[in-house]
Amino acid sequence: MKKILVPTDFSDCARTAERIGLEIAEKAKAEIHFMHIMATGVDWVKLPLEKEDLYPEIRAQIAHAKSDLNALQAKAEKLGLQADTLLLFDKGRSEIDRQIAENKYDFIVMGSHGTSGIKDFIGSNTQKVVRHSKAPVLVVKEDIQKLVVKNLVFASSFEEDVQGPFRKIAEFANLMGADIHLLYINTPFGFKETDVALALMEAFKAECPNIGCTLNVFDAFNEERGIQKFAESMSTDVIALATHGKSGFMKMISPSITEHLVNHSGIPVLSVNLNS
Repeated sequence: MKKILVPTDFSDCARTAERIGLEIAEKAKAEIHFMHIMATGVDWVKLPLEKEDLYPEIRAQIAHAKSDLNALQAKAEKLGLQADTLLLFDKGRSEIDRQIAENKYDFIVMGSHGTSGIKDFIGSNTQKVVRHSKAPVLVVKEDIQKLVVKNLVFASSFEEDVQGPFRKIAEFANLMGADIHLLYINTPFGFKETDVALALMEAFKAECPNIGCTLNVFDAFNEERGIQKFAESMSTDVIALATHGKSGFMKMISPSITEHLVNHSGIPVLSVNLNS
């Protein structure tokens, strides 16, 4: 992990993401960037300087955003980290994708408002970033004071093509000093006999030699319910999933399951895209 991106709209849940992003960057000794996207209602980039005075409210908002970003950069630098900021105007999720690729971010920390609703930059873009980002995305809720990761649950179908994303999850667990609990959810429509499911998971155990790793099969009516119930029973600190654009748990956790957990679980969710 060399370069971390924290998109922020300066809301409470984004402030949590900022704080946790700094914690992870300090552990990894990684560079950290803070991104804010402003909706101005005018084409601010192309607006002539002499016309900016016509929009005093926008100028004030920009000044506040720059001040907040500068404060975040100063906080990171005080921790001995290399840091930078990005202030973008009137851009959507495609711009986030472009920035991720162009700046070669290898980890993203974002906030989620959860069941209270989707709001502003964070709410409208978190799920889309989770679905499309080629870098791992950790989504956190605003009530988390400090990210202490002792137990990480990785739920998957454990097909061979999930091993690449799992290595990134194992790296994160190793950085945080967490045990990994591999989890196969047995559902009525995706049933495997226990010995078959355990054999699939056994191949993944070799990827986490420096940390504890358990194998678990859990019966549930559907994957999302099973993941949530198992995670709660284990006092899980992070739920980790590998996603791609297709539906179907038997291939891999579908984006809809990941996004629903992001919205409704109080536990942080780490998503790694197959295409990463």
